[in-house]
Order: sequence, then C-alpha cells, then structure tokens
Amino acid sequence: MIKIFRKIRYGLVEKNKTGKYLKYAIGEIVLVVIGILIALQINNWNEIQKKEKLKISYKISLINDLSLDILKLNELITKNYSELETLNNQKKRFLGEDSPVDTLIKIARTEFDPELNTRFQYNRNTFNTLIATGNIDLFDESLNKKLMSLISLQDLERENSNYYTEIYSNKISRYSDNYPVSGHQNSNIVNLIWTNLDELKFASSFISATDIKGYAHYRFINAIENVKEEATLLIEQINNNY
Repeated sequence: MIKIFRKIRYGLVEKNKTGKYLKYAIGEIVLVVIGILIALQINNWNEIQKKEKLKISYKISLINDLSLDILKLNELITKNYSELETLNNQKKRFLGEDSPVDTLIKIARTEFDPELNTRFQYNRNTFNTLIATGNIDLFDESLNKKLMSLISLQDLERENSNYYTEIYSNKISRYSDNYPVSGHQNSNIVNLIWTNLDELKFASSFISATDIKGYAHYRFINAIENVKEEATLLIEQINNNY
C-alpha cells in the first residue's frame, strides 16, 4: 500500500501537477490521521475490555472471600449461642435461691467449659491485592466506601473481641491456678484440692469467671452478626451493580 502511494506521488511530481500533488498529499495525511485514530480507538477498546475482565475477576474473588467469611461466621454464631445458652443454664442452676454449693462445685468440676471460641481471621486476599495493585479504582466510589466500611467494622470487631478474650483469659488463668479445670477426676491430688476448698472464695472466683465468659460470648455474637450483615449487603451491591 505504501509503495502504491509513493508511485502516485512520484508520478504527479514528474508530470508537474503540483496542485493535484498537494491535494493528494493532504488526503494521504488525513488517511494516516484517521488510521492512527482508529488504531487508538481499537487500543482503548482493548484496554477497556481488559479492565472489564479484570473487574469481573475481582468481583468473583471478592464474593468468594465474603461468602466464605459469612459461612464461617454463621458457624461461630451458632457455636457461641449454644455455649452461651449452656452457660446461662448452668448459672440458673448454681445461682438459684435454694441451690447448694455442691451444685456449683459439681458444675465447675465436671460441666464447665473454660474455652472461649472467639478466634477468627477474615479472608482479605482479594482486598489486599486490590490495595497493593491500585486496582481498587476499577470499582466506583460507592462500592469502595462500602468495602472500606466493612474492613473497618472487621477491625473493630477483632479489636474488641481480642480485648474481652484477653480479660477472660487472664481471669480463667488465675482461677485455674487454684481450681483445676481440666478434669482429672481420678487424681488424688486434684480430689484433695476440691475437697479442701475455701467455698466462699471459690464461689466468688468461679461466678466472676462465668460472668466474664458470658459477656465475652454476648459481645462477640453481636459484633460478628453486624459484620455478617454488612458483608451480605456488600455482596448484594456487587451482584446488582457489576
């Protein structure tokens, strides 16, 4: 094609047709410009398509991360509700008006579960990648605000839950220094400890530990239910808008 244009130019020059040559030259320039513009449009279209495919990929990954978190949070909510209900039922039994101290001791030795199941790590693989690559700008401002709001809520939940977990862990650690919490029903030494209790001191320490444990369960359940609700709304927004 270039050779053809060149021959035409040479022919016009040799025939001394300057006016026609200028018109032809201008036309050739216009064609070149149009070709460049078309190439730029194609390139821009290709870039838009690449970004769209990347956005869809991130969308799927975000939904997968959030859905996995919601699934695990549901499990934790169910487990913590069950443990809180068990603990409250135990407290009704040993805090009743006519409940003997033997009931409290029996529950503390054989029924009470000292574990607090509030450990959790949110799945932020996609979010961290979006931040690290700057590709978070693929999504609009509204979605980014929702996503950042969810991250802040997750951080707040972890901070508060870790705080109450630490308080309870310190409490149950001091309690277990004096009163074994791991069974050992057939141990003469452990039986000796439980047989020679200072009942008032023991009761005060155990009731305090169960109060803190119950409150830690309650705060954790409320916090992760809020996180689950926000994550569910974010998934709906991603599905509706992208």
